[in-house]
Amino acid sequence: MKNIYSFKKCFTALVFSVFFASFFITEISRAEMVGSSSFQPVINRYVDDTWAIVSSSTVTLQGFTVRGVNAVTWNSDDLLFYAIVKVDPNPSRRLVRINPATGVCTDIGPLAGNFSSLTYNSTSGILYAIGGAGSGVYAERIYSLNINTAAETFLGGPYSVGSDGEVIAFNYDDGYIYHWSGNVTANMEKINASTFAATPVSQSGVSHSEIWGAVYIGGNTFIVTDINLNAYTITPTGVVALQQSGINSDAVRGLGYVDALLPVELSSFTSTVTGRNAELNWSTVSEANNSGFEIERSAAENENSNNWTKAGFVNGNGNSAALNNYSFTDRGLNSGKYSYRLKQIDFNGNFEYHNLNEEILIGIPADFSVSQNYPNPFNPSTRINFDIPVDGNVNITLFDISGKEVSTIVNEVKTAGYYTVSFDASSLPSGSYFYRINSTGSGISYTATKKMLLLK
Repeated sequence: MKNIYSFKKCFTALVFSVFFASFFITEISRAEMVGSSSFQPVINRYVDDTWAIVSSSTVTLQGFTVRGVNAVTWNSDDLLFYAIVKVDPNPSRRLVRINPATGVCTDIGPLAGNFSSLTYNSTSGILYAIGGAGSGVYAERIYSLNINTAAETFLGGPYSVGSDGEVIAFNYDDGYIYHWSGNVTANMEKINASTFAATPVSQSGVSHSEIWGAVYIGGNTFIVTDINLNAYTITPTGVVALQQSGINSDAVRGLGYVDALLPVELSSFTSTVTGRNAELNWSTVSEANNSGFEIERSAAENENSNNWTKAGFVNGNGNSAALNNYSFTDRGLNSGKYSYRLKQIDFNGNFEYHNLNEEILIGIPADFSVSQNYPNPFNPSTRINFDIPVDGNVNITLFDISGKEVSTIVNEVKTAGYYTVSFDASSLPSGSYFYRINSTGSGISYTATKKMLLLK
């Protein structure tokens, strides 16, 4: 299981949950919220929705006196928690890895910036931090932090939607970083994780004060806390609703969300092969919070090097106690051996892998064949599939309407198998063209000609 935590993103404060060590998993029987204070080295676990305190832990870092925890987030790739702690001497802030079951921190390095919030981008594997208002060149600016050295890289900003209380949380469903700022009533905006351009988000519904903690829990829902000890739900479109008032005796500075459920019980995962297509079939006997399945493929010889690529995605059935059957066809594979796995993802961003037990073999075609190019008409690129049953030289040549040779698409020795070649006609004018394949090997020859249409 890759992730049992559904709080893929957390923000300002120790949002690490109590499952860091594997033995702790059995203790989590319900969804939980976790949070901390920037003024006290204390981490609290709360019953989800009701915010009743389950347990508290003291945060420690060898060689330092911890004064508070400003931010924490869960890295769903290496399964570790990262936090920003305020320490003496200096005082200073440091990036640490933290075990939420014990509160013990492992130091990564000092932070030059007065960072107030953390969040992890589960899509690109980036740990984001934002500087608090009034912190010089770091103020209201987003940086990436190196998880091994704490080195900082500027990404974007400043983002001046408010005068204080910078809080960020990554939404792994739409790929935006959401930002709240303001010491009376926090304003809201979303930040593009590629361009770092910000778009204001108008809030409606229940009013709130300065936001202190935020985490995206999936299903178009952020959980946030404010300075007045209240908890709210906020949608990406800015609809605010009160979740719980008076959640603690001290403002909760960071949030994390823990979901102890293993969302899917898989009963079978099989495959069949037709030509150069691999069909995968799997069934579930129960599902909880299941967003869907990402299908990943690896050439068999690369499996141990983690050279997996995404082949497709199939939507799940959310919550279901009935038998559900799924299928996916991976088309147009070249000859060779392949391994497959399912990356089952829940609506909170947690995921686990299910591996296909056997390798899939795409064999050698029985006959020569060349396909009609696709797309056709095209502009400016197209693909041609061809099959050769024996080893030999393959030549594919392009001619214009007058019969003049204008390009050589393929001219090389190929082993027997299924192939796809891409052709870019950017340098050619619009018009009709013909492509001819000649293949010779083992005393066998094959020739075929087809027409293609380039429209610019």
